[in-house]
Amino acid sequence: MLRVFLFFFLSTFCIQAQSIEEIRKAYTTASESKEQKERFYQLMQGAAMDTSVKEAYKGASLMMYSKQSGKLRTMLKEGKALIEGAIGKEPQNIELRMIRLSVQEHLPKIVPYRANIEEDRKFIQDHLSQQPQPLKKYIENYIND
Repeated sequence: MLRVFLFFFLSTFCIQAQSIEEIRKAYTTASESKEQKERFYQLMQGAAMDTSVKEAYKGASLMMYSKQSGKLRTMLKEGKALIEGAIGKEPQNIELRMIRLSVQEHLPKIVPYRANIEEDRKFIQDHLSQQPQPLKKYIENYIND
C-alpha cells in the first residue's frame, strides 16, 4: 500500500515538474508565430492554476493572444490582473518578475502597462545569482535574447 501511495505521489510530482517546463518552453516560442501564440494560450487555458507562476503565465498568454482573439481590452485587463495578483502573492519570486518584464517590454507603447520595467530589471539583476540553475539559465536566456 505504501509503495502505491509513493508511486502516485512521485508521479504527480514529476508530472507537475514537467508541466512547468512545458509552459516555459511554450512561453519562449509563443512570440514566433500566431500558431505558437495560440498553442501557448490553449495550453494555459487547460493548465491548473495551482501556483502563482502558472497564474502569471496564464496572464501573459491572455495578453499575448488578445489581439488575435478580438477581445483586446478585456483580455489585456484580465491578463494584467492575473500577473499583478501573482506578484502580489509572491513579490520576491524572480520568475514572476521576469514574466511581467517580458510582457511589459513587448506590449505596444500605447498600452499603459509599462511602469515596472526598470524595477523588474533591477530585481532580476540583484537576485539572479541566487536562483537554482535551471531557472537561472531560463531567465538568462530571456535577458540575453
